[in-house]
Amino acid sequence: MWRIGMIKKSALEIYQTFKQEIAKERIYDNTRSSSLLFEARTGVLRTKTYRVKYEGVDTVCSACGEEEETAEHLIMFCKGLHPIVQMMAQSFSKHWDLGTARAK
Repeated sequence: MWRIGMIKKSALEIYQTFKQEIAKERIYDNTRSSSLLFEARTGVLRTKTYRVKYEGVDTVCSACGEEEETAEHLIMFCKGLHPIVQMMAQSFSKHWDLGTARAK
């Protein structure tokens, strides 16, 4: 039943690809970082491109000022955030098996 509900939500497209069962995930602990991870996984990370739908904001990336601020840009390509993203990836990999997309 929950899978059918996810299929109808385009924002959950990536999330549903890896979510195989309903289970508690140790990576969500009500901290700001876990909230950001949840938003990113469910496709609702509050980037400027997302917020422009609801607010009149400029979509140029605040971190680098070079490209449109999307989740993909921030995580994969933003030169302004690259050192931070590398540090987060190392920390994240201690708790999450990226090969299986499951908590360790």
